[in-house]
Amino acid sequence: MRVQTTDERDQGRSLPSRDRGEPQGQLGPEPQESATTRSRWWRLRLRLPKGRGIPDRWVARQQRRRRLRLVAFLAVIALIAAAVWTVFYSSVLSVRDIRVVGLSEEGQVAGSEQVQNAAGITPGTPIALVEADRAAERIGELPWVDTVEVRRGWPDSIVLAVTERVPVAVVESDDPFDRDGDPIRQGVDAGGVVFDPPGGLWLTDPVIRGEVRAIPEAVAVVASLPEDIERRVREVQAVSPDDIRLLLGNDAIVRWGNAQEAEFKAEVLASLLPRRARGYDVSAPQLPTTFGERGPKDE
Repeated sequence: MRVQTTDERDQGRSLPSRDRGEPQGQLGPEPQESATTRSRWWRLRLRLPKGRGIPDRWVARQQRRRRLRLVAFLAVIALIAAAVWTVFYSSVLSVRDIRVVGLSEEGQVAGSEQVQNAAGITPGTPIALVEADRAAERIGELPWVDTVEVRRGWPDSIVLAVTERVPVAVVESDDPFDRDGDPIRQGVDAGGVVFDPPGGLWLTDPVIRGEVRAIPEAVAVVASLPEDIERRVREVQAVSPDDIRLLLGNDAIVRWGNAQEAEFKAEVLASLLPRRARGYDVSAPQLPTTFGERGPKDE
């Protein structure tokens, strides 16, 4: 029998199990270095956060952000809804004061009432719902109103800025008469618009009588007269647009024609007036005529 030496036993112990005839799958004792490495690995793994910890925090952060965005969105919607309700449906910004500005002192009382009635704006209406253009249109239908502007005076005022028409002459109708049997007298502006001034007709002359269709031309004639001749005119007779006649203070008649060549006609008439005639015709200023001359005034 052969006895193994110590070196042979050590060599046999160091051989893999398969070389020593040991069954497959059974491992021998671990080397010391491998156990040390594994121990270090486990300690490092225990110190590191778990693999699913980082994604969980990211998901939670994203969820918080989504919740904050939703809360902010709902807050904005709530603010918009509150603003819409305040402006259009609540009484916070409703009409409490309606003011009329721009009227003359004479027409302030009656004119303000007419303007407010025509505007049709009801106190208590939300100021944002006031139809400014429609109100201005209704006010502009008043014959004596020249221009109008409707302004919102936030938070609770409406300002109606009105400009009156200025009468340059008086239109006196032969029919119909007023309740006292006198002719109806109305003002007429430079554009030929006939109206009743809200403060009453303070102008007394010149008075225009005649055809309605000839009134604008008669007004144009009056507006073109120089001041020295206009002072002499007591009445304007609008026979037709091409036949405008002036009745002077001394009852003399001037056949003026239409409003053309006004400056030339005024010069010709000024040269004819010293003849003290009963009538003057300057409708054709190149060929002026007089009738019923009484001769020059005695010095």
